[in-house]
Amino acid sequence: MKKVGIVMDSTGYLQKDILEQFQIRVIPLNVNVGDEMFFETELTNVVYFERLSHITGLSTTSQPSVGAFLETYESLFSEGVEDIVSIHISSAISGTFHSAQMAKDLASNPNIHLFDSMSSALGLGVLAWAAAEWAEQGMSAIQIMVQLQSLKQQTELYFIVNTLENLRKGGRIGGAAALVGTLLQIKPILYFNPKGQIDVFDKVRSRARAWQRVLEELNRALSSGKRYRICIMHVNIPEDGKILLNELRVRFPEHEVRLFEAGAVIATHVGQGAFGLTFHPWPIL
Repeated sequence: MKKVGIVMDSTGYLQKDILEQFQIRVIPLNVNVGDEMFFETELTNVVYFERLSHITGLSTTSQPSVGAFLETYESLFSEGVEDIVSIHISSAISGTFHSAQMAKDLASNPNIHLFDSMSSALGLGVLAWAAAEWAEQGMSAIQIMVQLQSLKQQTELYFIVNTLENLRKGGRIGGAAALVGTLLQIKPILYFNPKGQIDVFDKVRSRARAWQRVLEELNRALSSGKRYRICIMHVNIPEDGKILLNELRVRFPEHEVRLFEAGAVIATHVGQGAFGLTFHPWPIL
């Protein structure tokens, strides 16, 4: 058993093979569809959007309970883990980090290290993935936390949505920024600003141009000459995701490129058909 256990919340959207290989524990956020509440990990996007079609209005999301965190932390300690690194969605848009903090205060063992990703989706997921690899290499929790802080500064996330209406109604983006979505044919490219808030990075005229604009940022990063981990994310558009995956693998064969699907929490806020790109240098030498 590794000395350092890695925990993340369900908005990291790592695939099952990664979670199992590195024994990453996942705390699910809650998704409310009509009068029903689900753990995000219980819902595939196919089921989520089918259920959504039967209700009026939008679904809602909520943070995990303190008890869910506490149960996971205590379980890891009982299995022999000496320290826990727990990595979560930006505290600027969710109360998840606060729930984790409360659970830490109640835990029988104080060796819980909380990390605010200041991001979400694969911006969070790639940090948990990296932390798990470092833990497997034998790094201490303190070393992992230092490395995470550095890697966070080098991790970029851009996502493209069809509308900002869901984000506006959910209070995840300001009204002024949401006005962008009312402009004819404008496709906003979103990112997490330095405060961990969702903001508009750029405004273009089509999805194709939005993708090209994001690729400009990727090319700028890759010009450093470092090897990168590149993650494509989509919301219930698997065929489009595969096309983007193949495109990037052909264009950047020397880099690691993988495809992931965002789940119901992110889908609630960005809508079906959203897609994005996360990337950072990997491995850090």
